Amino acid sequence: MKSKRKTKTIILLILGINFLFLPIIITNLRFTDIDRNFDYDNLKISLVSETIHINGNSGWTAFKATGNCTGIGTYSNPYIIEDLIIDTGGFGIGILIENSDVYFKIENCTVYNSGGVLNAGINLLYVNNGQLIDNNCSTNWAGIYLRGCNNSTISGNTANGNNDGIALIASDFNMVSGNMANNNARGGIFLYGCDKSTVSGNTADDNSEGISLLINNYTVISGNNVYNNSYGIYLERSNNNAISENIANNNGFGIYLMDRSNYNNIFGNTLIGNDECIVEENCQGNIFSDNGSCLYGQGGGGIPGYNLFLLFGILPIVTIVIGKKVKKS
Repeated sequence: MKSKRKTKTIILLILGINFLFLPIIITNLRFTDIDRNFDYDNLKISLVSETIHINGNSGWTAFKATGNCTGIGTYSNPYIIEDLIIDTGGFGIGILIENSDVYFKIENCTVYNSGGVLNAGINLLYVNNGQLIDNNCSTNWAGIYLRGCNNSTISGNTANGNNDGIALIASDFNMVSGNMANNNARGGIFLYGCDKSTVSGNTADDNSEGISLLINNYTVISGNNVYNNSYGIYLERSNNNAISENIANNNGFGIYLMDRSNYNNIFGNTLIGNDECIVEENCQGNIFSDNGSCLYGQGGGGIPGYNLFLLFGILPIVTIVIGKKVKKS
């Protein structure tokens, strides 16, 4: 009688273990399945388009006259380009906007397969007041590229599998938030010669540099997740920036400051499992506080997705071992 009761208890324990992990397994499978370079759900409702080139404010007027966008270019009613699919065919730029200061928005477009140095999925040159929202700019030379652009918003975009994910050059007062820039050959998010901008809430994993600043001043880098990069957050010749509340785990270097990156405030960051947590080289006046301990080799809590198959392997083994013990009893 005792043996039967014990058998039932062990069987219930085994079932409990499997049901406990089942939601985690299903969740990881779902995320693995949808982690693609392209948003296929949006592709179904989008229109295939030729590449787009708009030059100057008058270019916007002509573009609207052909029925290709809506709006009038004001703050409350910007020009809107949306729901397009653009395959550049391996050469050139998908969407090129230059020399304008009207208000505009590019939203929910998929642009891919651009080719050639500095050719991007979406390229803005000497443009102000632009918004790039929820676009997918993956598998290009550069996903999103801005030069000489001020007062721009880059939010909710995906820029995976490019040479550079999101790059801003000589552009000030910009907001880069909530984007995903993973698996890019060089930088996930790169700012060069950009001042007084905000980079927040982005994910930049598996790049050479997750988030990098070069000759960049008075910028806020906060609340970003940067995992598995050679450099999580990298500063060179960049001064008076605030680096706070970021999670920089399992990188070669969590935060790296070099070559006269001075008077930066680095606080409240999480740095776990990096080869080196924080490194300074030829810098002065930087302030570090509340960045936790350097916990080498620890990957944080939970069950990461890459351990999914390990989990599948462990559960059957546990079941077999417990089953054998039941038979012996």
